[in-house]
Amino acid sequence: MRYFLDCEFDGFHGPLMSLALVREDGEGVYLLTDHEAAEPWVRENVVPFLLDCPQKPFRGDARELGDEIADFMEGDVQPLIVSDWPADIRYLCEMIEFEGGQMADIRTLAFQMVRCNAYPTTLPGAVQHNAWWDAMALRHKLMHPNTAA
Repeated sequence: MRYFLDCEFDGFHGPLMSLALVREDGEGVYLLTDHEAAEPWVRENVVPFLLDCPQKPFRGDARELGDEIADFMEGDVQPLIVSDWPADIRYLCEMIEFEGGQMADIRTLAFQMVRCNAYPTTLPGAVQHNAWWDAMALRHKLMHPNTAA
């Protein structure tokens, strides 16, 4: 199954603030870190929208967030992570790999990076710069290319 990925981070390659994975069926997981934004642009354009989505966010330490991703993908023997930006894939990989050579219980992952703009979108309620909505908009764009604006 495909999982559409988006992340928000504090500045270019800065600390991760949020990560969303949305499956083809529309179910998703939305993870928030405890990082507080330092970059002015991020404080103005991302932070006000972090909680502006219908998906309840999951907060936890790095291990709990990685385990939450593994739990969300449990039972999928061929998960394909689709992203529109390479750094998002890096952030996901960092989240599922723990200190001491440990990793979340994920047996296989494949990645696809599709360079496209998910916005503008016809997805009702979409809020740009919110990782959950951006993952939903990417899903909408790639699954419904003729209706995604």
